[in-house]
Amino acid sequence: MGWALGPAVLRPEDTGHLGTVVTDTLAAIIGASVEPEVRQAALVAPRLGGRGPATVLASGAGTSPATAALVNGLGAVRLELDEGHAHAANHPSAHTLPAVLAAAEEVDASGPELLAAAAAAYEVAVRFARGLRLRRAVHPFGTAMACGAAVGVARLRGCDVATATQAVLIATALTPASTQRAANTGATVRNALTGVCASNGVLAVELAATGTTGDPRAPETVFGEILGTAFDGRHLVEELGGLRYLTTGYLKLHACSRWNHAPIEATERLMAEHGVRADDVADVEVATYDPATRLDGRDAPTGFAGKHSIPYSVAARLVRRDNGTEAYTDEAAADPALRALMARVTVVEDPAMTAAAPAVRGARVTLRLRDGQTLTATEDDPPGSSTRPYPAAEIAAKHRALLTRALRDDAADAVLAWCAALPDAASVRGLAAAVGGRR
Repeated sequence: MGWALGPAVLRPEDTGHLGTVVTDTLAAIIGASVEPEVRQAALVAPRLGGRGPATVLASGAGTSPATAALVNGLGAVRLELDEGHAHAANHPSAHTLPAVLAAAEEVDASGPELLAAAAAAYEVAVRFARGLRLRRAVHPFGTAMACGAAVGVARLRGCDVATATQAVLIATALTPASTQRAANTGATVRNALTGVCASNGVLAVELAATGTTGDPRAPETVFGEILGTAFDGRHLVEELGGLRYLTTGYLKLHACSRWNHAPIEATERLMAEHGVRADDVADVEVATYDPATRLDGRDAPTGFAGKHSIPYSVAARLVRRDNGTEAYTDEAAADPALRALMARVTVVEDPAMTAAAPAVRGARVTLRLRDGQTLTATEDDPPGSSTRPYPAAEIAAKHRALLTRALRDDAADAVLAWCAALPDAASVRGLAAAVGGRR
């Protein structure tokens, strides 16, 4: 269990990228705070957790660390614009940073202490997730990420390795059942599972520190038998003590599941190169890898469901030439033209693409046009990955756009300044004042 407190040292390049990940996650949470269920959850947080030192980013209120982690985690994935990692098939920072931030505020950690804990949480989360082979009915949200959240909190609380190990085993045992169907049909409980995961990371450390013990075989049983078909623990000890995964995640500009991004980009290439319009298209076939083939629904009832549908996302690109937040509203999902085209998009598995995943997460889009032409394009490395990053200016513009959905310009500036100051900050407190500047 030598991984239990994560890597000890952050390199300068790690710190720089981690600052972007932290900013990306906070911007996603704050940007989602105007969504009704996120706003309402923030309002009831003090009733659930009382008053406390941890900031609810959707309101600026202070509450208990576990409750703040719950509500902030709920918001982190609502817009589907937060970062992720291919080897986790998940969003590590959205699941772990809400717990780490809450604990850091509670103990009045320094900026470097928060960053080190966030890096440890991220690393352990991806290592656990990489060992999973989840059953087809299980969505990855809320699963192995809790192990990383527990490690980050344990590090900030000054736990020894034995206590941190117990916290990880407890967090594993608390893992909820997360269904793929919830995401595909637009049930926003899928977002709540992210918050539950972060909150469980806080609770697991509390329980371990007060004497609760975990099942030593919880990871292979929960992840390898109940939720999955196998659990490979070898990834936990690869290059132990260092960071393997932090700088190899992806950032997003499309407001939907990353599994949609290769089909979107291949569709865009055909539109740009051949002048294709939605009215020209008779039907579409998307060949991609498993598990992206799970996003094959052709009748997304809401905009949120559309975020987890390749047919919807491809249709949105063809009809709207857009896959930003406005393409995934309920109003957009009700557009007859989009719905008609979505029903003509078929998703199939390409076994070669499945074999290449997750290192290569590709898609091949074939458009059959009404005039009889057939056009095909393949995308193997959609923008946003570590090998094909978006320009820094585009990511910075995204962060400001998300923040100003909910905050005045001066408050958005204050949040960005708080993030930028973390490598040298003596205290992480002060975030609550910044997010209080609501529109």
